[in-house]
Amino acid sequence: MKKIMMTLAAVCVAATMNAQTWVGGELGFSGNHTNGTETTNKTFTFAPEFGYNLDENLSVAIKLGYEYQDACDLDKLFGTTNFFGFARTNAFTVNPYVRYTFCKAGNFSVFVDGGISYTTLHPQGAEKNLNIFGAAVVPGIAYAVSDKVTLVSHLGKGLYWNHTWLEDSFRNNSYGLNLFNGISFGAYYNF
Repeated sequence: MKKIMMTLAAVCVAATMNAQTWVGGELGFSGNHTNGTETTNKTFTFAPEFGYNLDENLSVAIKLGYEYQDACDLDKLFGTTNFFGFARTNAFTVNPYVRYTFCKAGNFSVFVDGGISYTTLHPQGAEKNLNIFGAAVVPGIAYAVSDKVTLVSHLGKGLYWNHTWLEDSFRNNSYGLNLFNGISFGAYYNF
């Protein structure tokens, strides 16, 4: 029994020493003001990620996100007219995904993330939350600065589909291919 316990302990230590898990994510801030208007849009984003490498090419991960927008034009964002207008919003997102790395060259690697997401968006003063369920396949690149630190960039929204609803009063489906609008950057720490 003692030999079995020692063997299991050695396997657990070896697995964690082989950079199996990683943490990281994205942190962002942006602002936009149009001359002649009273509206300034400021956005703050915090999205930590936790992942586990199944093997050299395949990983599973989850991203938890929070986004605050100071003056979001929800009509423009969701293609409606005089329904939402401008509002301060808080959004919370859960996004589990699978990453497949298909090309490695030195410290660079190219990957694709495929996953689903659920977002609940609460406009200030609203009685109901806006809900978004989506699926996406997003390409990206990574650069290993060291054995412990990796820089990551995702290219736009990728190939995506979103279903948006506000209880019984509003439903919208959007889909598309968006690769170069909204490139994001993040960093991971490998254990």
